[in-house]
Amino acid sequence: MSRALDWLAVGDVAQERTADGLAILGGGAARLAAHAAALGVRTALVAKLGEDDAGRQARVALERLKVELQWLRTATGMRTTEWHQPDGQAPDRRVDRGADLALRLDELPPTAVTAALTVVSGYSLSVEPARSAALGALTMARARSGHSALLLEADLLWWTNARMTRRVLEPALSAADSVALTAADAHALFGPVDDREAVRLIAEMGPRLVYLTQADGGVLLRDASRVYAYAADEVPRDRYAGPAAFWVGLAQKVAPRKAALDSMRYARSVRRAGAPRQPHALPAASPRL
Repeated sequence: MSRALDWLAVGDVAQERTADGLAILGGGAARLAAHAAALGVRTALVAKLGEDDAGRQARVALERLKVELQWLRTATGMRTTEWHQPDGQAPDRRVDRGADLALRLDELPPTAVTAALTVVSGYSLSVEPARSAALGALTMARARSGHSALLLEADLLWWTNARMTRRVLEPALSAADSVALTAADAHALFGPVDDREAVRLIAEMGPRLVYLTQADGGVLLRDASRVYAYAADEVPRDRYAGPAAFWVGLAQKVAPRKAALDSMRYARSVRRAGAPRQPHALPAASPRL
């Protein structure tokens, strides 16, 4: 590598089917990487695609945004994971598991490849061998001269079994410097708790920074022992846009509070879910919330 990466995104890449039948880029790691690349940071994706049309379409979408794909492998004889209505109600969600869960620990880049931030998606914690790859990526982040970040995704994956969810997530949370989750994720883990209580409980499990997107689109940021609240006037169209922009700010050494404000402005600018159509610039700053 000629220079250090800003981001190393590790985890899942998929095709996502929306409620109206559209096929878009899916998978937490892939979508986070797409937004990060659109915001101008040097991003590499570590994941596995199937040997099918869905995998080829995902690769094209990521190449268009100049995500570095030397560690995006095609698994011979396997299909690309497909999600059906992941933004919908729990009974409407379905996943056809595929190649991304076959990612192995020994397929991570060597630690000589440095990155300011290593971002891991929670879906990869669901089964082996992807679980070991995801945990390994988090624990090796410091060896890459950077920090670690975890996208929780508890509601999407394990909304029926909170005890098992916590058991699976605890090692990842203890290894993560920062975590992003939604209010629905918090409820899947802790039941009907207040959002502020949820960020406190998450912080007790390890991360110094906790970024929680509330049901109305607002954000709670816990930085060490303090919680900051930012109001929103709409729910983001793409659930990955806000966390991606927040972590872009952290990788660029922006203060966490400013990174949270910038992330909300970016999320408002994204008008549809999926891979951004072209590189973005953050909208001009609005008055402080």
